[in-house]
Amino acid sequence: MENYKPRYICDACKVYYRAVLTTDYYDVFPLEETKEEKQEPQPAVKEPEKPPGKGPIALPKEPTGNETCPVCGKHFRFVEGGAVRVVNGEVDMENVKPKYECDTCGVFYREVLSSGFYLPYPQQDEDRIPVPSSAEKSDASEEKKGESAAAGRGPIALPKEPKGNETCPVCGKRFRFVEGGAVRVVNGEVDMENIKPKYECDTCGVFYREVLTSGFYLPYPQEEEDKLKANEEPAPSKVLSTGDIAPMILKCNENNQCQCPRCGAMMDYVEGQAVHLVDGKPDMENVWDHFHCGNCHSVFRRIVNTDYFQFTEK
Repeated sequence: MENYKPRYICDACKVYYRAVLTTDYYDVFPLEETKEEKQEPQPAVKEPEKPPGKGPIALPKEPTGNETCPVCGKHFRFVEGGAVRVVNGEVDMENVKPKYECDTCGVFYREVLSSGFYLPYPQQDEDRIPVPSSAEKSDASEEKKGESAAAGRGPIALPKEPKGNETCPVCGKRFRFVEGGAVRVVNGEVDMENIKPKYECDTCGVFYREVLTSGFYLPYPQEEEDKLKANEEPAPSKVLSTGDIAPMILKCNENNQCQCPRCGAMMDYVEGQAVHLVDGKPDMENVWDHFHCGNCHSVFRRIVNTDYFQFTEK
């Protein structure tokens, strides 16, 4: 009955001390008389097989586009989580998590629980994308110079509603915003993503489309029917609210025109003029140079002593 009392055990002397009745004094008893089971050492938990490499490393749950492999320094390829599958005869329940793939090292990094730290694991053959050699890269660049989606910079953050000053991260030209269209078939596959709006770069021959609803956009090669023909003016897009237009730098092209930040049409550059009288009153409206859009009738005037222009009512 005394076994319910706490005790002090000395493994070296093979004895234990237990309180006498309800006093503060303890009596000694041989340890062999107890029926305590010796605790067997628990086998070490087998960690998943992982290749040599640096880890764990801290990575964001949502990619920013500048994550690189800590071993080779190449940019990671972000992959959304997939279905549960069987790997080496064992069910991989963790495959539902998103991961960062490094095709150069042949590994992927997956989050440990929800800690924000990622560990490397070997890639499966069906997931790995072959990395071409330098010679293959040069041949591919000459054959498919226009299809620069994989070689372009991305993902990049772009607003869902254009402000008119978005530029291509590769060539620096201003984007052409296009509203989403109908579902269509491209290369024998149904393109369900075509309903999303996109940013077109006619110089690089690519368009940028949002990844899910993340706010980040990836480049894809343009289709022939989407490319602008030579000397063709971009179709005016949706007219923005004047409150969404911030001051920006505007520059003329060789035709003394510039794309309107509000509607996307080409607007004319008007040089500053001398003050002249209108109805007997001095007209100061055209003293400073400005841009005028004939499509949405917007006027962008220069901010004094700067290269920035802002929208004005007249």
